[in-house]
Amino acid sequence: MLVSGHWLKKNIKRKNVKVLDASWYLPNVDRDPKKEYKSKRIPKSVFFDIDDICDTSSNLPHMLPSASIFENKVSDLGIKSDDILVVYSREGVLSSPRVWWMFKYFGHKKVFILNGGFKAWTFANGKIISGLEKITQTKYKVGRLKKKINVTFEELSYIKKQNNNYSILDARPARRFLKLDPEPRKNIGKGNIEESKNLEASIFELNGFFITKSKIRNILKKVIFKNNKVICTCGSGISACSIAFSLSFIGNLNWSVYDGSWAEWYLRTKS
Repeated sequence: MLVSGHWLKKNIKRKNVKVLDASWYLPNVDRDPKKEYKSKRIPKSVFFDIDDICDTSSNLPHMLPSASIFENKVSDLGIKSDDILVVYSREGVLSSPRVWWMFKYFGHKKVFILNGGFKAWTFANGKIISGLEKITQTKYKVGRLKKKINVTFEELSYIKKQNNNYSILDARPARRFLKLDPEPRKNIGKGNIEESKNLEASIFELNGFFITKSKIRNILKKVIFKNNKVICTCGSGISACSIAFSLSFIGNLNWSVYDGSWAEWYLRTKS
């Protein structure tokens, strides 16, 4: 699930290893991930635009696209269905778990996160280049959809009414979860989903690297009852995937990401 900078440096020349820059920032952060990609990147990498490879018809940010849109967009990145994908973020493991989750949802079998992100590549003394990658378009086909790793508003509402065996974990910073700081989107108010618990995504990493499995287990056993299904949520479905990845990392596959997260829950329950 994780690869190191040294592993990538050793294997990057393999034809079936594809590298994706999945960098993304909150709308209130004055940074341009695509511009940063063009100025300084890992060789062979292509930019996976989370805000473009999505359901553009939705009024919510970067929701999962249809299978056909995903196929077309990923084909434009020169990726094949049997490629080994290595996903990295400019800032540690901030947004790479989201793209890991998207490929998992669409049935891609070999997708890994570069532990430590761009920093790990520099620590391995990897070559850094600039400019856009020359891409040969492919005909990417999704695999069998893993619909169970996504949950909709309607499904979550039903779970909350009918089932006690679940835990909702919110990956947002504590001050947003506790309604002390505003949400970064102007049309989204403060709050949290009833019965949810706060578990900041940053707790699973140290200096941009995921912490050990034993440390992750110790954190999660304090907030999850043994057999509970875990619903991972956040502001708009990005950092929720860090919880999902961490659960998978320790072998717990009883989870779903609530793609709409607090943005959708707020808009659909505020009245």
